[in-house]
Amino acid sequence: MNNLDLVLMSIRNLWRRKLRTSLTILGVIIGTGSIVLMLSLGFAMNLNLENSMKRWGDLSIINVWPNWGNMTSHTTEPSISEEDLKQMETITSVEMVIPSVSLYIPSIIGKYKGYIEIEGITPEAMSKLGYNVDRGRTFTADDRNVIIAGTQVAMNFRKIGYTDGRFYGGYDGGQEAPFDMLNQTVKISPDHNYGEKNAPKPIVKPPRPIKATVVGIMEEKNYETSYRCYMPTDTVKKLILAQRDYEEKLQAAQGQKIPKKKGTKEFTYQNVKVKVENVHQVDGVLEEIRAMGFEAYSMSDGLKEVKNMFKGIQMVLGGIGAVSLLVAALGITNTMIMSIYERTREIGVMKVIGALLTDIRKMFLIEAAMIGFIGGLLGLLISLLISFLLNRFSSGGLLGDMFTGPPEEGVKTYVSVIPFWLLGASLIFSSLIGMVAGYFPARRAMKLSALSAIKTE
Repeated sequence: MNNLDLVLMSIRNLWRRKLRTSLTILGVIIGTGSIVLMLSLGFAMNLNLENSMKRWGDLSIINVWPNWGNMTSHTTEPSISEEDLKQMETITSVEMVIPSVSLYIPSIIGKYKGYIEIEGITPEAMSKLGYNVDRGRTFTADDRNVIIAGTQVAMNFRKIGYTDGRFYGGYDGGQEAPFDMLNQTVKISPDHNYGEKNAPKPIVKPPRPIKATVVGIMEEKNYETSYRCYMPTDTVKKLILAQRDYEEKLQAAQGQKIPKKKGTKEFTYQNVKVKVENVHQVDGVLEEIRAMGFEAYSMSDGLKEVKNMFKGIQMVLGGIGAVSLLVAALGITNTMIMSIYERTREIGVMKVIGALLTDIRKMFLIEAAMIGFIGGLLGLLISLLISFLLNRFSSGGLLGDMFTGPPEEGVKTYVSVIPFWLLGASLIFSSLIGMVAGYFPARRAMKLSALSAIKTE
């Protein structure tokens, strides 16, 4: 008998016992659907966590800073030099090393004053970090005194002359920003009294304010970019040097001793961002950077810790579904054994007319596998429908909050997520479960005595 004959005979045998076959398939449907849905809850928790963490920053970014733990009273303040940056760039899988050049400085827009954090950045770094402009334009290589502002920067400004310290937005109940930042002229000065009415006469003449134009507003992608301003790196370095020089003059005028700085005027850094080509390569790069003697952290570290906790939850959920599938496997075994008892005479006739023992075994294995396959396929279709309904109607409700937490603004949450590989794996697994469950009955049928089987009524 060829394989096609065996398949057609198996289909006829299953069809003759429609009720028993349907009930056995129903058990496989429940088992497969249960295990897929239970695992999908765990996958949804992982995906929701990743989506939430992406709002805080890029998972492929590593933040590096000097090792302050080795500092003693006799050592100089640790920092990251240009040589260190070049060494980091040689690490495999590192796409770009971006030194952090930033300052917190007073600024004025029209009748409003605020303190803003300015980060120096290049057009190339903006592209690598995935920083996109929502309105206006991005930097060009020729830009100098221009700013790209985060969506929440305007909330840091208050009217000049306010004495109660209240800023727009923030902790005051969410007032709207006093103005739109785009195309505004920002005057930046290291003088903390700059622009204030009735300010005391400065003991040191402050440097001339720098005027910069806001040419773009950042896309509201994550919290990291919402509260910062971005300027070309060279411009920010000049601002930092001007601020340092002004503060040193103030200290000298007040009689404070200024420590002498040894070495060159080379810029050193307290923080560096390392962009890795792929999030899966972050762990290896982290180890190499730490081996260089620096402290390093990536958001993927925290994600990995929480995912390890979720793995335990997934195992529990998967175990609950596996119990249903185990019961279904026992049902397949029972159906096949009953089938042997009912078809003993038929098996004997097949042996007498010359059917191979392997063909008899194959026939029962095919029947069991078909029960597993059909039940698995229908179970997957039903689990997909239930998953769709859960995501459509339960997100944000009691069930949604149990598995996703309270919904976060701007982050899509899921109750159930079924990846494509899980569909294929479940279908193969249910078919294998059917074959394994039918193996013992198939061997039993193969070992039946032909003469005894023919005599059976």
